[in-house]
Amino acid sequence: MFDTSGHKTAASSSALLAVGALATLLTMASPAAAVTEYLGGGFITVSDSCAAFGWTGTHQVNVRLEPQGQIGNSPNETQIAMLLNTGTIAVRLNMNRGVRQVYTPLQAVYVWNGPYMPQEPTMRFAFDPNADWPLTGGPEIERLHVTLENFNEHEGCVGWLYATLVRN
Repeated sequence: MFDTSGHKTAASSSALLAVGALATLLTMASPAAAVTEYLGGGFITVSDSCAAFGWTGTHQVNVRLEPQGQIGNSPNETQIAMLLNTGTIAVRLNMNRGVRQVYTPLQAVYVWNGPYMPQEPTMRFAFDPNADWPLTGGPEIERLHVTLENFNEHEGCVGWLYATLVRN
């Protein structure tokens, strides 16, 4: 509140302090829900069939993975982000049928020269059953091996992701 001369009154200063203190307490009392995530890195190699799309050789990759059903995570979505030197691939998969299946993303976002989000993603993920999947949820190092069919939405292009992850 202001008095007739335009100066703040003691009541308005006290009210502002009370609102600020309340906002601080509410922020501290309600921390964000903890998620279970794994971070790591490795490489992606691609088949000769990818050369027509400009993909050849081996590509270093950082990986962030949030497995579905683990503490704080969605029960229906596994989120995987692959950060390469030239761009990013981020997908959401529903792996409710177990690891020995091939999955097409529910959603995919590719960021190269700009973002691209296909209406119906065609890249498919086949997890190697001999790697450490499903992840244990513990602090140990996990191995991730995935065959990426129609890599980067290129029909017939096959990539292989090899990564080592640790729970964050």
